[in-house]
Amino acid sequence: MILKERLAGAWRHKAARVLLVLPALLVIAAIALGADYCCYRGKIYPGIYLNKISLGSLSLEEAEARLDAKLWSMEKLKLSGAGVEEMTISLSELGISWDRDETMALIRLAGSGLQGYGGRLRRLWTRSPLHLEGILNVEAGKLQQFLTGLARQVEKKPQNARFIVKGEDVFIEKEINGRYLQVRLLQKRLLDAVLYGRGEARLPIGVKQPELTAAKLAGYGVDRVMVAFSTNVSSSIPNRVHNIGLGADAINGCLLAPGEIFSFEEVVGEASREKGYREAPVIVGNKLVPGLGGGLCQVSSTLYNAALLANLEIIERYNHSLTIGYLPVGRDASISIGYADLKFKNTRNHHILIGAELKEGRLTFRLFGRPMEERVEILSSDIVRVEPPVHYEESSALPRGEEKLVEKGKAGYYVKTWRVVYKGDEEISRELLSHDYYRPVPAVYRVGTGD
Repeated sequence: MILKERLAGAWRHKAARVLLVLPALLVIAAIALGADYCCYRGKIYPGIYLNKISLGSLSLEEAEARLDAKLWSMEKLKLSGAGVEEMTISLSELGISWDRDETMALIRLAGSGLQGYGGRLRRLWTRSPLHLEGILNVEAGKLQQFLTGLARQVEKKPQNARFIVKGEDVFIEKEINGRYLQVRLLQKRLLDAVLYGRGEARLPIGVKQPELTAAKLAGYGVDRVMVAFSTNVSSSIPNRVHNIGLGADAINGCLLAPGEIFSFEEVVGEASREKGYREAPVIVGNKLVPGLGGGLCQVSSTLYNAALLANLEIIERYNHSLTIGYLPVGRDASISIGYADLKFKNTRNHHILIGAELKEGRLTFRLFGRPMEERVEILSSDIVRVEPPVHYEESSALPRGEEKLVEKGKAGYYVKTWRVVYKGDEEISRELLSHDYYRPVPAVYRVGTGD
């Protein structure tokens, strides 16, 4: 009992001492905090940063002057990037400006006065600074317009590796990477450069890989000649030879994947002066008349025969209305943009590369790929000659009864053309390619009616 009373007395004694000391401590703390608050009255509390710039212990006026010197006075940004010419752009062109009033209001609220003192106490306890970020005005439309325009300037489309065919030799030209502007990342970098007063921003350039690389092309195995076919152009006028060369160049190096269809119209396109084509004879009706691109039909016809020998499927082909001099009847392929096209399909299980060469008066097409196991022959049958009719025109300029040949007639033909395929000496297929008709051209005589 006596022990209990002694313990209770001791506790009462200690409690009385605590009650005496605690108010004193609270008074001391209040005095210290009051002194601290008064010390920074009109100033920004220590440990306050705006965009990594220390503003602690400065007056609001001093802070504004420091921000003006380090951030707000910047009017331009320098932009640079790999492969892009360096440029300088004003913030007004970007549509970016500082909102000084809102930024200073943020500093006052978070870093000064009674409203910011709670944060001051937390920082004293955690010993951690307060990092604020300034406020920008951004004209979104103006900034987007700049970014879109710059993206167009920076963009370069990738260039695929491609085959270069010179005669019987095949070379590979390496691919070239493209580039593009990473617009969203650049927008962030521009805003950060302004926010932190860096004065410059690096353009984020992305790389566009081409679809076809030199390594990929090398794996196609199109370095050997499968078939070749030639026609003679030595008797053609210079303009016609020129047009044939342009058409051959447009096709040279064309690559066909398995199952892909070649279209003369798509690859060569319409003959125009902008492409360099000249006037040369073309067939219109029953006559040869000057026309832009004359000679292109010899290009399509020569290629047609090479495709036949490669045993490719012919999708579309038309014969001329009249016979032509550089190929037997039934072996030509007329083209007329929008009306008549030459199309054939790569029905082999590998890529085919088309080579075209105009040299020493001969146009030659070579198809490159894996060696053929079969052999192809093109045969004609059921050839029927249609004699040209004779037309007479009266002329008073000639003596009566006298005849004069004005236009030489030209025979017409009916013909069937076949493709016969052999393996070794064994015939494995016979295909009727076409049953063509070529109109005869009348012979024209003038008959005299004069005295």
